[in-house]
Amino acid sequence: MGLKLTDIRVQAPDDPSNDLLKDIQFDLADGSVTVLIGHTGSGKSTLLQVMAGILEPTAGEITLDQQPLWQKRKVNQAQLLRLGLTFQFPEQQLFARSIRQEFAYSLRPYKLEKAERERRMTAACADLDPHGVFVMDRSPFALSGGEQRRLALATTFATGPDWLLMDEPTAGLEAAAVRELLRLIRERERGGFVIATHDLDTFLPLADRVLVLDRGELVFDGTPEALCRAPELLTRAGVGLPSCAEAAAAMARYGIAVAPDLLTPALAVPAIVAALRERGSIAPAPRAAAPSSAATREASVASPPPQAAWLRVDPRAKWLLYLLLVIGTMQQQQWSGLAAAGLLLGFAFLGLPRALLRGSWKIAVPFLIFMALSILLAGMDWTTPEGQFRLGYSMERGWSTAFTVTRLFLVILDGYWLAVTTPYGQLVEGLNWALRYFGKMKLPVASFSLAVSVMFRFIPMILREWQRFSAIVRARGKAAIRPGTVRSRDIPALVVPLLLAMFHNAEQLTVAMEMKQIDGNKLLLKKSTLSWKRRDSFCVVLGVVGFGLLILVRQ
Repeated sequence: MGLKLTDIRVQAPDDPSNDLLKDIQFDLADGSVTVLIGHTGSGKSTLLQVMAGILEPTAGEITLDQQPLWQKRKVNQAQLLRLGLTFQFPEQQLFARSIRQEFAYSLRPYKLEKAERERRMTAACADLDPHGVFVMDRSPFALSGGEQRRLALATTFATGPDWLLMDEPTAGLEAAAVRELLRLIRERERGGFVIATHDLDTFLPLADRVLVLDRGELVFDGTPEALCRAPELLTRAGVGLPSCAEAAAAMARYGIAVAPDLLTPALAVPAIVAALRERGSIAPAPRAAAPSSAATREASVASPPPQAAWLRVDPRAKWLLYLLLVIGTMQQQQWSGLAAAGLLLGFAFLGLPRALLRGSWKIAVPFLIFMALSILLAGMDWTTPEGQFRLGYSMERGWSTAFTVTRLFLVILDGYWLAVTTPYGQLVEGLNWALRYFGKMKLPVASFSLAVSVMFRFIPMILREWQRFSAIVRARGKAAIRPGTVRSRDIPALVVPLLLAMFHNAEQLTVAMEMKQIDGNKLLLKKSTLSWKRRDSFCVVLGVVGFGLLILVRQ
């Protein structure tokens, strides 16, 4: 018994025709160490999240000891507690005021006795804190970057999962911490490991099994020895060769052959030494073969992926549509006008990828909660006649507030539509085109252009970061809930790392702008590369017609 995947398929959220994973099928035995390799974007992280119960597969089944992981689109809580997942940058999951609270959050779903919790924390610290820096009352943010990463790994190890799924666990770790991690893997008495990595030299000697992914397909499933005897599989999959295979290939160019059966992490060194002793002289290395003309032609005709229709529209046209929608919406004084504005906005969202539509819903849900609270508070009315407290509700004030916040909600969705349908560079170019005329009037448009462009740049970034950290929170909190949702009690574990990541991104953006000496004037002077086409004129005409309808409805 062990971890089994049967015909797993995962579709891209924004393109159902694009399979991130295609018919993945394998069966991992208890106590095994499996190394998962593939080029960037091959599906390694997606596969780990599917195995950890964070991402629901589009098709197929996952079983743990012959028990299904998913039941009626929800994760089996008992099975989920047996799985542990560490992300590529685990230190970004820290949020609590003290190291003890970090451990307590990871251990809370297991409902352990206090003595057992303390034992697990002590054992995890002994394994991953050789210098004793994990003082329980100390803030995790007072640790160095490498210490934070080891703390995050320790909180996962403390849960004692039967299967530990690790995404690039050695990235950013110092050599001593890597050695400790390898020791823990070797000495673990129960459970199994699945390790997604590019560090073949470190993990191949430990592996019982190797899985190679290429564009979402499983192209190899076997032992490290079998893989080293067929290095062309790694080459075709776009993965670097292990050092033993690279050394053998380099020696073959000099006429020194090493038997394929000896190209394993354990046997490669003595085999290479023996081959060098047998060969007394070294022939000059041959020239590298030039790429074939067929391969050159194939690379030259590679077509870019298809774009959504709105992405091909000139940003100047989209800015005009955005302004017409916003002005028309703000002019409305009746619910019928807001309904017409919402209908036009709905037409603008037609044809967008599903992931972008889901992003708008993530904006809508908290705003709808804010709307309900605003309406409730605005309509409350209380009086104290003759010392008696009376609580009432003014429907007129509540209805007026509902209209105002609904109008604001439509304007926010207008901005979201513009941000997600326009690449950042084009957004800036379109804004510069519009503001250049106001610059002739000596208005301070340079600073305004910079501020607006940066603001729109951050809207999709916030959504991406929210999705990333919500996955981390679900992995740590072991919540048996539908993918994409977060429990209210997990909000602190989500918000703190999210804000820290946004501050870090803002700092990086500021430094990059300073290094490039970018300011508003530079943005306005930037040469335009836009090209107006017939479809852009057609979109603007439709926008003017829609604006006219909104004005007509208002009157």
